[in-house]
Amino acid sequence: MKSILINPFDRTIKTVEYNGGLDEMYRLMGCGTISAPIEFDNLDTMFADDEGLFNPENSKGSIIMKGWSYPIVGKVLVCGCNDEGESVDVKTPIEFFEKEIKWVDELSTTRWMNQFN
Repeated sequence: MKSILINPFDRTIKTVEYNGGLDEMYRLMGCGTISAPIEFDNLDTMFADDEGLFNPENSKGSIIMKGWSYPIVGKVLVCGCNDEGESVDVKTPIEFFEKEIKWVDELSTTRWMNQFN
């Protein structure tokens, strides 16, 4: 199904095919644990590396959006969900993320991460 991968390391936002499996999510995001810190009104969900703050590789950058009080560190996968909790194509257009995401530089990301390490 169609999902959106947000990569703060190379500052890209792209559509990807995701098979709905946890192992595939880990592969796309380059992590071994996930959390779902953001759910949109249309049930699209942002999945993040649950241990992102503790991985030194993630200090290369992070993302933040208007209204957030802190950045998300590491790659983010945005997936769609229906009312029954099943994975579906993402509904939010990629242009929304291209417009709303602010990239957080390496120095600011490192400062944020150091508060927890």
